[in-house]
Amino acid sequence: MDNQTLIRNVKIYDGTGGRPFYGDVLMGSGLIQKIGRFLNEDRCSVVDGTGKILTPGFINCHSHSELQPFLDPRMLQVIGQGITTEVVGQDGLSVAPIDDAHAAELTENMICLCGKGERDFWWRSHKDYMRLVEDADPACRFVGLLGSGTIRMNVMGSENRPATPNEIRQMCDLIEKSMEEGARGISFGLIYPPSSYASTKEMIEVCKAVAKHDGIIMVHTRNEMDLLLESFEEMVHVMKESGARLEISHLKSLGPTNWGKVRKILTRMDELQKEGYDIGFDQYPWNAGSTGLKVTVPGWAYSGGVDLFEKRLQDPETYNKIAAETADILRERGGGARIQVAAVPESTDDFSWMPGLRINAVADKLGMEEVPAILYILSKTRSSVLCVYHSISEDDVQAVMSSPYHVVCTDGIIGDVPHPRAYSTYPRFLGHYVRDLGIMPLETAINHITGEPARRLRLWDRGLIREGMSADLVLINYDQIIDTNSYIDPIKLPAGICKVWVKGRLRYEDGTVL
Repeated sequence: MDNQTLIRNVKIYDGTGGRPFYGDVLMGSGLIQKIGRFLNEDRCSVVDGTGKILTPGFINCHSHSELQPFLDPRMLQVIGQGITTEVVGQDGLSVAPIDDAHAAELTENMICLCGKGERDFWWRSHKDYMRLVEDADPACRFVGLLGSGTIRMNVMGSENRPATPNEIRQMCDLIEKSMEEGARGISFGLIYPPSSYASTKEMIEVCKAVAKHDGIIMVHTRNEMDLLLESFEEMVHVMKESGARLEISHLKSLGPTNWGKVRKILTRMDELQKEGYDIGFDQYPWNAGSTGLKVTVPGWAYSGGVDLFEKRLQDPETYNKIAAETADILRERGGGARIQVAAVPESTDDFSWMPGLRINAVADKLGMEEVPAILYILSKTRSSVLCVYHSISEDDVQAVMSSPYHVVCTDGIIGDVPHPRAYSTYPRFLGHYVRDLGIMPLETAINHITGEPARRLRLWDRGLIREGMSADLVLINYDQIIDTNSYIDPIKLPAGICKVWVKGRLRYEDGTVL
């Protein structure tokens, strides 16, 4: 067989959660050909795995790498931490499907999540996008979800109103077509317009179309603060009524007054699992999140798009209403001192000094209070500012990661000063939380990042080290694996990732993309 590679004398964690074992692994033609002891094959390259561990490639259940294959297909921040599969189309915003009328609007809506290319999105169907990704030959593999907001935009633009029965039928038709083209499910970003405009009834109906194809729904709930528990129960209702499987996107409680609420949700998941429901969540191993600054503003303010938001700010009465609700959201998130600017696009004003500063410091420099400063910045930047939110309890982080319903994700967004999770989520999880803190056995942790996410996404060709499976593999020095970056210096590769193979092809070795 061509391009065979033999990894010898390595400790194998096969992704099932079972006990590790020592052996050799032979790869060829993109697949795992043999697993055994003392394998001896002619005409193959040999890798000595002595003192190292071998795992399946990591599957990142929540990513924002949609444009990276076209911007930088090396994807160093992804492959350099052992990720071999990226799941895109999250938070209700996928890059496909899209029609000619809404391509520019969708491109603008997604700038703070996935950046901007040289032109508006030029594909139209999910199939078209995935074909172009494959042609770009990125270092890792891609799996796509359908963004509910993108689906909604195709049918009714960015209007903040209930969908009619006919519009819901159109959405379902588009979902079913895209699922037949390979989409794995649908995402909801219920704090991000236009996904946030969907009613519970609408979500149930579109999720029935997903359930027909055994798809999954991945949901950033409507509220992760004061109304976290109520928001979770809304999605439980959608799951039960639609018959679709459910994953909550990065389970967390934001703001000190809400810390601890995640434990109530974990107890509730125990009950639902016992009732036979397939439910879980993803989370990253940090006590800070990252998203656009616009989430501090009430969703209705963006009804109809960014242009109408900016117009609403010109009306004093509407401005005061937006400001009052923004103040409430800011309070729930813990105030401006917990929000750090990560990236600011080019604008009519020079905001290049902002990245790395907290919103309270930004407001002081602008000579404004925090809320007026936020609205001013959003109005001058087309609402495309990216921030890091320091508002999660470390106790909560450890509680959710210890849960059997947990899988790891990066939620990685690239910016000038991005969240460090974009470069080192998996080494931090394995090194700090599993090895150093001992929150779970290593074999269980490997299942949380390989076999279990593969099961949830129905990726039956990967996630395990078994003969006949795809040769997506990671060779790790477990004694050394750790994140090396920080919130101040986030663009640094982790330690301990030795080699990464994707479909049997060596794509990363000791700091270099191949």
